[in-house]
Amino acid sequence: MEGSFREMAEAFLFNIADGILGKLGNLTLQEMGLIWGVKEELEKLKNTVSTIKAVLLDAEEQHAKSHEVIDWLGKLKDAVYDADDLLDDFSTHVLQRQVMMQGKRGKQVSFLFSKANQVAYNLKIGHQIKAIRQRLDAIAADKTKYHFTDRSLVSIPVVKVERKQTHSFVRKEGVVGREGDKEAIMKRLLDSDVADNVSVIPIVGIGGQGKTTVAELVYNDEKIVKHFELRIWVCVSDVFDVKLIAQKMLESATNAKFENLEMDSLQTHLRKRIDGRKYLLILDDVWNDNRERWRNLRDLLMNGARGSKIIVTTRAQVVASITGTTEPYLLEGLPEDMSWSLLEKMAFKEGREPNNSRLVAIGKDIVKRCAGNPLAIRTIGGVLYTKDTETEWLSLKEGQLLMITQKDDVLPILKLSYEQLPSYLKQCFAYCSLFPRDYEINKQMLITLWMAEGFIQSLQGMQRLEELGDQYFMDLLRRSFFQDVEYDEWGNVISCKMHDLMHDLAQLVAGSDSSMVDLDCKNISERIRHVSFNAELDSSWKIPTPLLKATKIRTFLLPVQPVHRVILDKVDHETVISSFRLLRLLDLHNTGIDILPSSIGTLKHLRYLDLSKNEVIRRLPSSITELLNLQTLKLCSCKRLEELPRKLRNMTSLRHLETGQCTGLTRMPSGLGQLTSLQTLTRFVVGMDSFKRPSGGLRELKDLNDLRGEVMIAKLENLKNVVSECKEANSKGKQHLEVLTLEWSREVNDHTTFEEDEEILEGLQPHSNLQEFHIYGYRAGSFPKWMLSDMSLVLPNLLEITLWRCNRCLHLPLFSHLPKLRVLRLEVVTAVEYIEDSGAESSSLSFGGNRLKGGTEGKESTAFFPCLKQLMLFDLRNLKGWWREVTAIANDNLGLAAASSQRPLQQKESMTSFPCLSKLTIGICTNLTYMPLHPLLEELELKCVSAKLLQQSVMIAAETEQIPMAAAAHLSYPLYLSKLKVMHIDSIMDLVSFPEKGLHHLTSLQHLSIANCPKLVCLPEEGLNSLRFFFISGCDMLKSLSKGFRHLTALEELEIKECRELDLSKDVEENVMELRFLRSLRTLKIGDMPKLNSLPDGLQHVTTLKYLQISSCSNLKSLPEWICNLTVLQRFEIFDCPQLVSLQQALCSLNALQYLEISGCPLLMDTCQNKTSKNWPRIAHIPEIYIDGKKM
Repeated sequence: MEGSFREMAEAFLFNIADGILGKLGNLTLQEMGLIWGVKEELEKLKNTVSTIKAVLLDAEEQHAKSHEVIDWLGKLKDAVYDADDLLDDFSTHVLQRQVMMQGKRGKQVSFLFSKANQVAYNLKIGHQIKAIRQRLDAIAADKTKYHFTDRSLVSIPVVKVERKQTHSFVRKEGVVGREGDKEAIMKRLLDSDVADNVSVIPIVGIGGQGKTTVAELVYNDEKIVKHFELRIWVCVSDVFDVKLIAQKMLESATNAKFENLEMDSLQTHLRKRIDGRKYLLILDDVWNDNRERWRNLRDLLMNGARGSKIIVTTRAQVVASITGTTEPYLLEGLPEDMSWSLLEKMAFKEGREPNNSRLVAIGKDIVKRCAGNPLAIRTIGGVLYTKDTETEWLSLKEGQLLMITQKDDVLPILKLSYEQLPSYLKQCFAYCSLFPRDYEINKQMLITLWMAEGFIQSLQGMQRLEELGDQYFMDLLRRSFFQDVEYDEWGNVISCKMHDLMHDLAQLVAGSDSSMVDLDCKNISERIRHVSFNAELDSSWKIPTPLLKATKIRTFLLPVQPVHRVILDKVDHETVISSFRLLRLLDLHNTGIDILPSSIGTLKHLRYLDLSKNEVIRRLPSSITELLNLQTLKLCSCKRLEELPRKLRNMTSLRHLETGQCTGLTRMPSGLGQLTSLQTLTRFVVGMDSFKRPSGGLRELKDLNDLRGEVMIAKLENLKNVVSECKEANSKGKQHLEVLTLEWSREVNDHTTFEEDEEILEGLQPHSNLQEFHIYGYRAGSFPKWMLSDMSLVLPNLLEITLWRCNRCLHLPLFSHLPKLRVLRLEVVTAVEYIEDSGAESSSLSFGGNRLKGGTEGKESTAFFPCLKQLMLFDLRNLKGWWREVTAIANDNLGLAAASSQRPLQQKESMTSFPCLSKLTIGICTNLTYMPLHPLLEELELKCVSAKLLQQSVMIAAETEQIPMAAAAHLSYPLYLSKLKVMHIDSIMDLVSFPEKGLHHLTSLQHLSIANCPKLVCLPEEGLNSLRFFFISGCDMLKSLSKGFRHLTALEELEIKECRELDLSKDVEENVMELRFLRSLRTLKIGDMPKLNSLPDGLQHVTTLKYLQISSCSNLKSLPEWICNLTVLQRFEIFDCPQLVSLQQALCSLNALQYLEISGCPLLMDTCQNKTSKNWPRIAHIPEIYIDGKKM
């Protein structure tokens, strides 16, 4: 406790003292001090704080253990906090005067700052400053007893971190030395010669040894993905709550939320998911040593298919002995060579061994002290990365590292790494103790929390606080204090987690100042400053007495308050606000607020206020604008919020105003543009002016040139003075903006043309740095000039574009030359007939050997969509083709593909194709019959299109067969569509059959779905050998399965539904016998097939089948005797088969059957629900039986 208090004192006291000195050095504060007669006291206070700060670092580095020093630090801490609060009061008073003067509210200013009031305030503040200074003087005088050394000249530089280096340290491909462990565990997982259906394999190792990392490597391996039908990952941590674990399992298995379910309902849902299926479950970081609790969970898991495996990672052998059904896998430390290889990656700038042999020798001695522990090596490597000389490395080796003797405890090494941090990073790291274990910490949120607490202080305002905070975060990440990083689609870090040992360390060094508490708040100190709750708050929660006594709280955080589920029972917000007047940070998100108490305005120290997800709140009290220090106001998903306070302009410290999903907002307040510190404004609403409620127009954006991230400008149809307002909005001046969305509301009369929209879009041309541009509901007939010119010059950094409901536009901008564009979505652009005019400037393109010339003759062609990865064309119902000039040759049955095939492919100089396109979605484009080539496609979805479009792709694949090997070597693709993995075909009304050639080139296709093709009479007869999942539904004319089924030897799941003419029970070879070749089939679902009166005989040969579902087969009357051949069947479901009379005696021999569900079969249920009936003995051996939803 003494050690942790000492660390926290350094981390917080040193930096709070720094903050005080920063405030005292503020010129405005000095001027006001002179005017108000307190400058002398302020100067004395500054000198006292400087004296104390000078000896703080030395006081900590002496490792004093005496109670006298600890008591001295305790008194100092309280006094420094109080001094900080007092100066914040004074600064706020000064800020209030400035705001009032700028607003020119004469009477109010006269009242608040009248001579009498000012004299009274001067006396009061002067007395308070003198009192706190004398208190600090008395504490400072005692420092002489301990002979502390003045360290005032010591400075710790900020380490700037390059993102590229950081990524190389934290990505999974940087894992070193665990390939052997991975292979050994995979061997166990793939072993089918096991006694139990479900085996439990514990992985045991000390903290930081890499148990979770190895489990992740195994979990994501392609062999494992293919081997198991279902994979589930749950981080258990130190709270072993069976209900919570079941909920997490269900959410992992379904990617859906299951909140507020009782245990009985949870286990029912879970069993339906896992029973009879071969699953892999990872239970990560298990601490439970209670055998009964484990049994309660185990009982839910034992009905998986034979070969199901559970991996339990744990530090404790006792946990392994309780859970394991096999010998635990003991994860050892890395061998010396691998340990050194990992340290190289972490400690050296280039990630490899330097030429300095002495430095290498020291490093190898240091790495031996880490005993092969990857977390220790990574962390100590992060320390060494900041030290460049042999002397510094030697000092670490022969100093603190030499004192560490515990070989099996990594925490001392982590603590040493913490001690090497500069003080500003120490407090930032310790603050993370407020988050639960395994919590996904959003980077931007964390930085704004650090800002609110005053942890980030820019030197004389030379750097943005957010940029400095980003450097702090990336530095901690590079030093391995953070891990498990998540990135956005463009490669930017968005979140991280902490290793559980790092979380333990954060709690250790945070001490009594900071704590995550239960709802009863037992055992918390009255001196606590930062509080977070480990459970959700609702109306049943009343503030406990211990918490009410902690009146100095600065942080009130709710990290586990739900996000996906809305809480309507409101918390006692009034008491929270009135009890903690020193709050810097108040989190009330999703706490059922309908009316925010006006007392919120009394929290004058507040920097961060989260009101998001309070969906019933309509207005904010005007008193909220008295929060002059507020930096972050989060209102996301306050969907009924109608307007923001009129005097919002007074909140001059506001930097982040998050209004995303506030769809009820009708206007922005006048004067918003005065908040020139704003960097986040996610939703700006153009309102309609009225006499009573004037609205802030686009001109409010004029001076908000520091806006960053994403901005949506909504309700643009309300704009009146179009030209002037758009010009004043100064869109081109927003150089930091990354995402811009322009929205016209859907409620507009679609039969009217609004040409002023073109003027709006003309006036809102963004800065060239923009990365994403989205246009919704645009109503004009054409786009502005800047979009129809060469967009690669106007927006060269654009990565993503969306056009949605732009119904009147006939011509689109030339997107194909944008050098960085990765995603293009064109949705509900119904008037467009062609994507591009081939005669457009700089467009010299060719397709299928037919050169489309444009621009200057001989001019070098510009690359066609050089980086595009995703393309969506949805509801372009008049679209005929990509280029306007090619229509003359695209009139036969195969469109352009057929025309282009008139000459051998190898003779064609070039083909226009998407060089990077991996995902293509086309829907409701019934007139489109050809597309540019897409050879590297991995996912294709076609819905409501012409069959010619599908035929084009397949026929081009067939054409590539004709290319000689020598010519093929020069093409960018060996076989067309050979990378395609997923294909969805839906509602192609004129599709009768698939082309005879070309399908066998789809050598990577694993997932195929064909739905709602009413004229389809036959399925593909060739290729598809790699297919694993095949779904057919809504094909009314389909009468038989194709002979191609005999080639589907890799097929694992087959679903055939709503094919009403298909009779699998008929004695037709292609229907019955083709099924026998499905040697890998594990799941078969048959439904909505009225002609089926018995199961197909070929099915008896599919001895791999584990899951069989039959539904809505109105003429099915009996099950065959050969069903006993399905010896590995584990799950059997029969729904809505009204003529099914009885179950066969052969069911008795299905010993593997674990789950049977029957519903909507009235003739069968009469003989199944009674345990004395003739059918009951045939199913009595099955562990899980449900009849009409009731468990038997």
